Amino acid sequence: MSIKGENITKALKFMRTFYVEIAQLLMKLDDLMEREGWMSARGNRTTSLLSKDLKNPEKWLPDACFRLYENKQLPSVRKGIVIDYATEGNKEPVLIIGSITYRNIKDELDWDLWNLWFEDEKHKVLNKDYFETDPETNNIRKGAIKNASLYTINLVEIANEEDIKNKIYIKLMQL
Repeated sequence: MSIKGENITKALKFMRTFYVEIAQLLMKLDDLMEREGWMSARGNRTTSLLSKDLKNPEKWLPDACFRLYENKQLPSVRKGIVIDYATEGNKEPVLIIGSITYRNIKDELDWDLWNLWFEDEKHKVLNKDYFETDPETNNIRKGAIKNASLYTINLVEIANEEDIKNKIYIKLMQL
C-alpha cells in the first residue's frame, strides 16, 4: 500500500471517530436539555443539505451539524447548537450556541444559527455574547426572527461531559 493510500484510509477512519464523538456530545446535551423540558425539534436528524450527486462531491461529507430544541412552554423559541467543522476561513471547528425567537415558528430553518453567525462573522469574535433584533441576512428571511442570542467557542474546548454541561448546556439555558 502507498503512503498516500494509507493517509487517506487514516483520515477517513479519523473522521468516523470524530463523528462518533460529536454524536456522544449531542446525546449528552439531549439528556441535559430534556431535564428542563427541551426536546429535539428534529428527532435524530443532525444535518441536511448533503449530496449524493456525482456533480456535487463537496457535500458528500457533512461539514457541520446542528441540534435544535423546542419547548412546549415557549413555542416560538428554538435553542440549539451548530458545530461547524470546515467553513472557509475557520482555522479550527467552532461550536455556535444560540437561542432564536421567531415571529412565526413556521419560518424556522435548520441552519438559522449558522446563518446568523457566518453571514456577518467579520464583526464577531469567539467567547462573546451577541444579541440581534430583527436580523436580516442573505439567508434569513425579512421579519422571520424577532430576536436572537449567540455565543461561539472553539470546539476543542469541549473535552468531557463536565465541559458539555458547563460550557454548552449552562450557556444555552442562559440565552
